Amino acid sequence: MRISARALIVALATALALTSANVAGIPAFAQADDPTLAALTEVVPEIIEEARTVPPTEIPDGDVQRPFAAATDPGHTLSVSVSETEIGIGMPEADGAGSQPLPGLVTYAAKQPSVSFAHQRTGQIARALTVIHDASAPTEYRFPISAPEGSMLEVEEDDGTVLIYNNDFYLGEIDLPWAKDANGNPVPTSYRVEGMTLIQTVNHAGAAYPVVADPALKLQCEWWKAMCRLIFSKKLTKQIYNVWFVAGVAGAIEALKGACDKLKGKAKLICKIAYTSGGASAIYKVREAARKGQCFAIRFQAPGIVWYEVRKKSCQSK
Repeated sequence: MRISARALIVALATALALTSANVAGIPAFAQADDPTLAALTEVVPEIIEEARTVPPTEIPDGDVQRPFAAATDPGHTLSVSVSETEIGIGMPEADGAGSQPLPGLVTYAAKQPSVSFAHQRTGQIARALTVIHDASAPTEYRFPISAPEGSMLEVEEDDGTVLIYNNDFYLGEIDLPWAKDANGNPVPTSYRVEGMTLIQTVNHAGAAYPVVADPALKLQCEWWKAMCRLIFSKKLTKQIYNVWFVAGVAGAIEALKGACDKLKGKAKLICKIAYTSGGASAIYKVREAARKGQCFAIRFQAPGIVWYEVRKKSCQSK
């Protein structure tokens, strides 16, 4: 049977339209109704695929993360809760309650029409995605970080990640900044902090739009992977070291115990194991870390293995 040239062209055009309509398994009408979803599908299809297929992770033993849902509070805050500690990343420039086109994605319009936002939530990460639609968009975006009282942010000098510390203990971090345009090219971007506000600068002039940028909140204690690092600040490491100078190992163990008493949940339990079962070994690592100007850390691996580390990465400078 012969097929006419016109019929062949129509068939090819139809097939192409159907293929384009189902990028990452998302119907074309869904993308047309949600320009933020369409832009993310174009620039970061791997994130869209993850949001479509990966459900939120439930952590065993009672430390269950908050289920993913559209944030409707005034700060549009996406929160992560692990071991009685809650950290959130907000988007105050978002407008309205948002919509949830995929199981792991909530999209928001913005007060500035050339910008939109999205929250992506999995078991391992919480993302605040910024979508820059054209050259009239701002170059600076502000994200309030909510954390327990006594928390602070610090930009790490080595790679630009932002550390989140509370009372001299590491809680988590904002992964190193990135942004890319519609052609897949990197767009210059960086972080700075003002108090508990994360500020991302995206120098998007000359980029191919849309541009997507991604502050991503990561936690150090990954209970669902049965691993956790409890990192002390340089300041706390030095304080315990100074006690050792005056009162020896026994006094330093008491100082370590006093620091651990500030913690909650499993973090406190891990810290207790450090000073009850291996106090002297822990203090020797504290001394090594202090002398190198780095941080002491306790690493816990299920089913109950604990060892001590000297860390430079994720180590608060103060």
